[in-house]
Amino acid sequence: MNESFDRLKELLKRLPGLGGKSAEKIALHLTLERPPEGEELLRALKSALEDVGACPECGGLSERGKICGICSNPSRNSKLLCVVERSSDIPSIEKSGAWRGKYHVLGGKLSPLRKIGPDKLNLEKLAKRAETDGVEEILLALSNDIEAEATCHYIQENIIADKRIKLTRIGFGLPSGSQLGYADSGTIKSALDSRKNF
Repeated sequence: MNESFDRLKELLKRLPGLGGKSAEKIALHLTLERPPEGEELLRALKSALEDVGACPECGGLSERGKICGICSNPSRNSKLLCVVERSSDIPSIEKSGAWRGKYHVLGGKLSPLRKIGPDKLNLEKLAKRAETDGVEEILLALSNDIEAEATCHYIQENIIADKRIKLTRIGFGLPSGSQLGYADSGTIKSALDSRKNF
């Protein structure tokens, strides 16, 4: 079509969950139909890119470097820590209503093939939190695949090996190879309720 349109389509296609056809539909909608929300979307995107970042405590979403709403909520049980791969997993667990503890975002999982080692994950902060925050249970809420399993074993052997912390893993009503962020709240609640010692 034209260079500007093709560039927009290619950038949209890189977003998670968008394929070529969806990216093209969105690009066509934004450029040809020029909806009134287009400018508002542009402002919201600019504002989010400037203001939204990682919570300094858990690694979840927060604004302007502040402690997020979950970490600052006094009704949350700080002795319970749920470890997730990405901050996008937190809302999925929150919708289930089954977890009243706090979170820790790893930023991925161990993957030698993709050159993601322990130094690329938020493991040092996890070790520090386990050591100093009075944590009694760490729930490993990682995906059901080989890389996540290896990450769980690494945490067991290197992060909490000598500590008196109960280590649990979510039960899997989740299909093998699926991602937590795409599961419905009922499935996540079932997985949380059926967690087991790791």
